Amino acid sequence: MHKLAIAIWHVLHDHEPYRELGSDHFTRRDPERAMRRMTKEANSLGLTVRFEPIAA
Repeated sequence: MHKLAIAIWHVLHDHEPYRELGSDHFTRRDPERAMRRMTKEANSLGLTVRFEPIAA
């Protein structure tokens, strides 16, 4: 609810149209943080995670 209220306030205050950032906005913004979060979650479940780049 709080995030929605903040978004509405910015739209009304700045007179800017609403832009949907997408479900992967925070992952694209800081991929290293996303990897740390996923690693921490996997470790809490007793799993080991290894990230490898995709061969193009």
